[in-house]
Amino acid sequence: MKQTTHQPSAAPEELFSEATQDTNLSSADLSLLASGLVALRKAHEKPLNEIELQALCGMIAYVAYTQEVDETTVCEVLTSHFGVGEVKALPSRLYQNAIEYLVDLKMDKVVN
Repeated sequence: MKQTTHQPSAAPEELFSEATQDTNLSSADLSLLASGLVALRKAHEKPLNEIELQALCGMIAYVAYTQEVDETTVCEVLTSHFGVGEVKALPSRLYQNAIEYLVDLKMDKVVN
């Protein structure tokens, strides 16, 4: 099996496709890869834990306060950017990305 380097944010289906591309795998190998695909899908679905959610809410409050906008507006910008309905629906795998997004967010460029 070929070795590849993956980014942690790659979708499980992309990883599976890359792993099985141009290879002659045994049924045992395919079974193992399929099990890994199921595990990766579950990891990608894992919701924010309580600490991550509190940290995001704190960053949202900080951005709102320092940039003199409503917290609801910051939440709407964040959730829109990541394509989720609400902050707590953000997958845990995107927590670091969300924090970085909030650190770099300039509300006056988004709202105006």
